[in-house]
Amino acid sequence: MSIVKRALVTGANGFVGSQLREHLEKAGIATAGTWYAPDADIQRDAMESAGLLYLDLSDPECVRRVLRDAGEFDAVFHLAALASVSACSANPALCMDINLTGTVRLVEAILELKRPVRFIFAGSAEIYGTPEQIPIGEDHPVHPVTPYGIAKAGADLFLAWCHKARGLDVVRLRLFNHTGPGQPDTYVLPSFCRQAVEMEAGAREPVLRTGDLTVRRDILHVSDVLDAYLYAARYGKSGEAYNISRGEAPSLADIVEIIRKQSRVPFRVETDPARLRPVDIPVLCGDASRFTRDTGWRPRKSLEQTVADLLNYWRQAISPRSCS
Repeated sequence: MSIVKRALVTGANGFVGSQLREHLEKAGIATAGTWYAPDADIQRDAMESAGLLYLDLSDPECVRRVLRDAGEFDAVFHLAALASVSACSANPALCMDINLTGTVRLVEAILELKRPVRFIFAGSAEIYGTPEQIPIGEDHPVHPVTPYGIAKAGADLFLAWCHKARGLDVVRLRLFNHTGPGQPDTYVLPSFCRQAVEMEAGAREPVLRTGDLTVRRDILHVSDVLDAYLYAARYGKSGEAYNISRGEAPSLADIVEIIRKQSRVPFRVETDPARLRPVDIPVLCGDASRFTRDTGWRPRKSLEQTVADLLNYWRQAISPRSCS
């Protein structure tokens, strides 16, 4: 068991990172956090008042300065990234600079500190590409098919090398899809659930606009992922790679039916060509048994509860009055 008393969370202004700080604090781990946004000057006052440190992963000196200003810490949860697969495909150079080279810059600066630091990396199942077998285990070949997956694969492999060659205490998490209240509606389930609630509120015609519903995804509730980060920090084996997944991969069409059952109004479904990806992985379903064996972690929230939480989140944000 690794004793973590104070941690640095990069990307602490993001969907998961903002919740992870609170989750760690409740577990008795003091935290510092970093933030980044393209409109940094506009958000700077709010972020600094929240106690967050500005981190530009493309700037090596900024990385070193943040590590100095963060004070003493014995763990880093590295979540900062260009997280959207579509955004990475639209700007591959930025994706590589932040998600791959930015990780290298951060690790180099941590190693310069010359003190024990456990590094928990927020990797991705996108590194596996089109699966050769289902479910996907950690020994599955790595052959990503998107710039996002390529960058995450490069960072994952670099960290494995750092463990072997330079003694970095690293736990590599390969996260499958996860969602929950607060995730932007640029992601598929929040988009579907927001559309459904807008239909309930009378703000949208009863048509759910979707991309390819034949793809199958292994989807976790964000609360289970927060637990996974904590379990990885405390119980994960140094140098190991772990899938974080449910082990089930329903099609998006199946998930639409879950939404339909919980929706308060009927709707029909139409494919929106703008939501189709030029390259997409047909199935992502992970085997997390290695992580369960080593840490005791298991997902607790069902997919039905995940959908219910998303619908309720949007119902609180959208009302008939606010849409009129």
